[in-house]
Amino acid sequence: MLYGSISSASPPLWAAIVPLVAIVPAVYCMIDIYRPPNTRSLSPQAWLAICAFGNVVGLVAYLRFGRSEQR
Repeated sequence: MLYGSISSASPPLWAAIVPLVAIVPAVYCMIDIYRPPNTRSLSPQAWLAICAFGNVVGLVAYLRFGRSEQR
């Protein structure tokens, strides 16, 4: 075969860890946005959209500029 055979071996461990590295911070930020007190500079709905579609940049932007100082 040109591309190799399909084996029944399980995927490597990093294949399970990489998605968790992406999902866990996103879930943390979204839960943090949902809880009171309110966010700074934008509405909670706007920050949810930024975190959901902005990937790492959106998460970092929320943590730096969007979190309320009361937390």
